Amino acid sequence: MKTWSRNSKKCLTAKTALAVLSVVLLTPAALGAPTPTAKLIESEISANRARTFGPLLKHWDSLYGSQAVKPLAAVAANRKLEDHQRYVALMGIAKLGGPASAPVLEKFLKDPSWMLRSGALRALASLGAPQSARFSRESILPLLKDPALVVRKEAVEAVARLKPQGSVEALLSALERKENYHGGRALWVPQRILVALRQLKASQAAPRLLPLLDHSSDPELQLQALATLESLTGTIRGQGLPLPARIREWKVALRR
Repeated sequence: MKTWSRNSKKCLTAKTALAVLSVVLLTPAALGAPTPTAKLIESEISANRARTFGPLLKHWDSLYGSQAVKPLAAVAANRKLEDHQRYVALMGIAKLGGPASAPVLEKFLKDPSWMLRSGALRALASLGAPQSARFSRESILPLLKDPALVVRKEAVEAVARLKPQGSVEALLSALERKENYHGGRALWVPQRILVALRQLKASQAAPRLLPLLDHSSDPELQLQALATLESLTGTIRGQGLPLPARIREWKVALRR
């Protein structure tokens, strides 16, 4: 059966030309919009009076599209600007660049500003799985030991989302670090780690949760540890009993 003709070739040529023309016509210049530059992006961030930066991201997306990624990266890297201004630019990179922007975002994991490191983690996690296991293992796992508490908390979220190789052991090591506790109570990070372990279905981690049961000054952490043990092992011990009794039963089981 004949599937090609001179007319069909002309039709394909016309469609190709139309597609190219559409791309040209939809550029910022053709639409009457200025070509995005770092200076322009910076001025738009400074002029933003909204309480959130969502409308600004929509503005960039509709007006510039992915052409704004490069100038946004330049703004985010400019350490002379306020951290919150650089943070907005960083979110813009992820919004407009999508998964292809991961290598650009990765550079900000080592930024001196905790806000930028935290933002880069959040952006990468929102993009889903990274391009390689090496990427997340070498770039993200070390931030579980970051000096800033908020960055460590964000790193746990990113690890749970991206699931890099070695994530369970890295989370358990972070669970045991003294800087994640103060006055005998957990500081956000341990609680997030317990949630992450449940999400990862890390049943092999159950015995390592035993020390958490000794945090008598933090009953909320003890309860979360019990909930995680039940989730990971599929076993409920001491149901209906007071917390101390439930803890005793679990200690006996975990030491067997």
